[in-house]
Amino acid sequence: MSGEISIKAAGAEDIAFLEEMLDLTLQTQPQFARKTLLERQALVRFEMAGWKPDRNYAFIARWGELRAGAVWLHAGGEIGARTYTLGIAVLPRFRRQQIGTRLVEHALAFCQSHQGLTLDLKVHPANEAAIRLYRRFGFEPTMLEMKKRLRLQG
Repeated sequence: MSGEISIKAAGAEDIAFLEEMLDLTLQTQPQFARKTLLERQALVRFEMAGWKPDRNYAFIARWGELRAGAVWLHAGGEIGARTYTLGIAVLPRFRRQQIGTRLVEHALAFCQSHQGLTLDLKVHPANEAAIRLYRRFGFEPTMLEMKKRLRLQG
């Protein structure tokens, strides 16, 4: 498979694709992968409903004319001292084609040009390919997240 990669800001015509990409990221996390498609779609719609134009940015990677992946950024903090949180997904058939690399490069450039101080992300420890990608760009673990599941008494 060969083609030219381009990345552009997402538009209204990309909403369904962004929803698909958000769902793809949920599937990489065991607690969400076990949910039904309808449950994950509800989570995706809830997430996107909270997006704000001055805080959330999304970009679509195309392989030729085909949508291949997406990256989205949430800006926190104040103007001049922003922290960004990154989300990224690449359709399985386009993986290992430098799409993820180009999306991370684009996200880093965007954050640097928009007063970004840090770029954070979460990745499941079992997602080794994503971890290798992020490490190539200098991302390092900063915190161990811990969780205890509680059973409801009923």
